Formats: sequence, structure tokens, C-alpha cells
Amino acid sequence: MKLDGSEASPMKAVVGELENLRESLRETLSHYQARVESDIDAIRDVVSQDLGGNKIDSGKLRDLRDMLTVLRHAQVKAEKGRRKDVKKIEGVVADLKILIEHW
Repeated sequence: MKLDGSEASPMKAVVGELENLRESLRETLSHYQARVESDIDAIRDVVSQDLGGNKIDSGKLRDLRDMLTVLRHAQVKAEKGRRKDVKKIEGVVADLKILIEHW
């Protein structure tokens, strides 16, 4: 940004850019949330396909147990709003996708 008088007020410009940044953050988080929720829904759909009372083969049963372990050990503290917790959730989803990859 030039400070040669071309900006009437640099402070107003900074405030405007901060508002743009805030809006970009909100939009990015919204799209990110939609993508992660879509991945979770896809995993749930694959897992729930076998709920029809059919006998589950031993490989899938092992995978389901592994999934439970991964899900139960994900220690996320959502109230803190930390990026590391978002990364943990993303890691859990990635691990679950790997487990159901060959179903």
C-alpha cells in the first residue's frame, strides 16, 4: 500500500482490509466444514451399508474395531477452538477413510 497521499486514510483502508480478511476466514471455514462433514457422511454411509443384518466378514469386523479405537481416542477440545484440534479431526477422518478404502 502506498503512503504517498493516494489513500485518503490508511487507517480506513486497513480496517476495510481486515473486514475482507474476516469474511475470507468465514467463507474458508464454511467450505472446509462442508468438505469434512461430507467425508464423515461418506464414511458413515459405507459403514451403515452392512447394518442390514448380514454377517460381517472378519476383515471388516477388525476394521470396525480399529475405527472405534481411533474415534474413541481422538481427544478434541472443541471449546478451545484450536487449530490442532481441527487437525486431529482431519487426521481421524483420514484414518477412517484408509480403513474403509477396500470395503
